[in-house]
Amino acid sequence: EQLRMVWLASALPFVGFGFLDNFLMIVFGELIDSTLCVSFNLSTMAAAAIGNTISDTAGIFSGGAVEELAKKMGVEEPKLEDEQKELPVTKAWNYNGQVVGIVVGCILGCCPLLWIDPEAGERLKREKERESVFESTITKVQDLLGAEAVSLMIADKDRRFLRSTHRSPNLPNYKWPIDAGFIGHVVQTGHFVNIADVRDEPQYDPDLHDNLVGSGVTVRSILCMPIYSGGKVNGVLMVVNKGESESFNTQDEDVLSAVCSHISVAMTDDEKTFEEVIETCEKSMRKRGSQEWSMSNAAERRERLYQPALEGIRTVVGAEVAALMLLDDHSQELETEVIDGPLLEHKTPVGKGIAGQAVERGMVLRIDAASCSHSPDAGGAKNEDGTDYEVRSELAVPLFDTSKKCLGVVKCINKVGAESFSEDDVQYVKQVCAHLETMLEGPDAGIRRVLALSRHRMQEQIFNEPEGHAHTIRATLQKGERLPGRPSVANKCIDPYVTLSVTRGNPMEGQEPGLAKRLWKLRSQDRKSATRRFAKSTTVLEESNPRWDEKMAVITPEGLHDVPQEELYVHLLLWDYHALKTDELVAQATVPVCQLTSSSASHSLELHPIAGQEGTYNLYGSRIWVSFATGMAPGAATVAATAEGS
Repeated sequence: EQLRMVWLASALPFVGFGFLDNFLMIVFGELIDSTLCVSFNLSTMAAAAIGNTISDTAGIFSGGAVEELAKKMGVEEPKLEDEQKELPVTKAWNYNGQVVGIVVGCILGCCPLLWIDPEAGERLKREKERESVFESTITKVQDLLGAEAVSLMIADKDRRFLRSTHRSPNLPNYKWPIDAGFIGHVVQTGHFVNIADVRDEPQYDPDLHDNLVGSGVTVRSILCMPIYSGGKVNGVLMVVNKGESESFNTQDEDVLSAVCSHISVAMTDDEKTFEEVIETCEKSMRKRGSQEWSMSNAAERRERLYQPALEGIRTVVGAEVAALMLLDDHSQELETEVIDGPLLEHKTPVGKGIAGQAVERGMVLRIDAASCSHSPDAGGAKNEDGTDYEVRSELAVPLFDTSKKCLGVVKCINKVGAESFSEDDVQYVKQVCAHLETMLEGPDAGIRRVLALSRHRMQEQIFNEPEGHAHTIRATLQKGERLPGRPSVANKCIDPYVTLSVTRGNPMEGQEPGLAKRLWKLRSQDRKSATRRFAKSTTVLEESNPRWDEKMAVITPEGLHDVPQEELYVHLLLWDYHALKTDELVAQATVPVCQLTSSSASHSLELHPIAGQEGTYNLYGSRIWVSFATGMAPGAATVAATAEGS
C-alpha cells in the first residue's frame, strides 16, 4: 500500500509539470512564430526555443503550487523511515511514477495542437516574403518597360471586383469592376490586350481612361496580362503608357508574360501538386500572342488585318464562307481565328473534316458537291442560329512556316453558282496564304524566306556556272522506286524527300543510335545560314515511286577542303515529311567522293537502315537514282541507291 502511494505521489505532480511545460511551450511558441518570427524573420526553431524557455520559467514558479494541489486532493507521500526511502524497490516505484506522470502530462499538454494551425506562421512568413517580392516586381516592371504606371490586381472572393494589391506610387488603392473595360475583358476571356492608343478603340471610356482611378494618369497605351490561379484567371497585371509616344512591343509582351507566369506560381497554394503548378505556369505562358485588340505596334492586331483578307478571299472565289483556322499545338485542334460569312466559331481536331485532313496531310484538299455526301462535314461548324452548317463544296489550303510545319488552314465553304471551287480559286487562295504565312510566323519570317530564296539562287548559279565552285558537288535527284510505307499507318506511303551532305569518313561505320535527333539539330542550325551544309530536295506527298528530276548543290564544309577525296563521302538520307511534328529519318546511303571524279558505270548501293531502327521500315527493293558531277574534275557518275532488303 505504501509503495502504491509512493508511486501516486510521485506521478501526480509530474503530470502537472508535463502538462504545463508542453501546453505553455506550444501556445507561446505558436504565438511567437506568427508574430515575432514573422516581423524579424526568425526561424520556427527560434520560436520553439523561446516558448520552451517561457514554459520552463513558469515551471519553476508553479512547482510548489502543483504539489500543494496534490496534497489537497489527498495524494501525499507516505511517511517512511530513511532506511525505507533508500531501498531499491522504493526508488524504483518513485522513478516509475515520475516517468509515467511526466509522459502523461506531456501528452495532455499537447492539446493545443487540436485547435491551433501549425502552418499559420509559415504561411504568414511566405505571405510577407511574397508581398515584398510583388512590391519589388512592380518597381522593376515599371523601370524595365519604361511605363508610367503599373498595377497588380487580384479578384476578391465573390469575383465582383479586382483589388489593387500592389501598384506604382502614382496610383491610389482602388477596386476595379471585374467586367469593366479592357481589364475586365482580360479576366473574362483570359486573353491579354496590347493597345497602342485606347482612344481609337470602341471600348474607350473617358471616365475610366482620362483620369485612371483618380490618379491624374491619362491612359494612352495599355498592356494587360492575365494571372492564373486554380485553373482560372484570378488577377491582372496592368502596365500603362510606354514612354512619351511609344507603344508596348513584342519584347514587352514576352517580359510581362514571363513575370505573370512567376506570379501565378507564387500565388499557388502549397497543397497544389507539381503538375498543377506546371499547368498554371503553362496556362499563363500559353496566352502570349492571343491578342484581342491589335492597335499595337508590337504585333498589329492580326484580326484587323485578317478580316479584310478573308473578306477578299470569299468575294474573289465566290464562297459562302471563308475562315482562317489556327493550329493549337497543345490540343492538336484547329480553332477559328477569323470568319467571314454566316458561320459560328468552332474547333476541328486535326485529321477530322476537310480542314483537319488538309493540315494532317500537309496538302490542299478540295471536294465538290458530289463528294460531300460521303465526306466529313465542316468539322462541327454551326450556322449563326446554332444548326449544323450544310457543306456542299469545300476548299482547304494549309498554312506553313519556313520550315514547312503547319500553322493552320484557310478554308472556303460552298462555291456559289458552281459545284466546286476551280483551279484558279486554288491558285488565288494559295497566293493569299503565302502572305498570311509571313504574318503568322512573325517578324523574322521575311528574313528566313529571303535566306531560302538566296540559297535557291546560289544553287542555280552553281549549276549554270560550275567554274569557281571546286568544292561543290552537283547532284541531280532523279527518282525513287518502291520506297517504304509508314510503319505506324497501314497502306500509307511516306512523304519522301532527300538530303545530301559531305562528311569525312564513312558515316555508316560505327554509327550510334539517335542519328535522327542529332541530324535534325544540325539541320535546324543550318537554316540560319545563307549556305547550307545539307542540300534538301522538295517533298513529294504520299508517293512510293516519286519523280524529282531536281538539281541539288552539295557544298563541302570549309573544314574539309584540304581533306583527301578518298576520305570524303556523300551521305544520302531519306526522310519522311510530317506537317505537324519532326520529320522522321527513314534510311541512308553513302557514295565515296573519289568515285565521282571520273565517269563511271552505274553503281547499285545498298541503302542501310538507320542505327537503332533496324526492321522499322521495309526497305526491300527500294531505290533512289541520283547523278553526280564534281567541280574537282570533269565527268559525271550516275548512281542508283538501292535499299538493303529488310
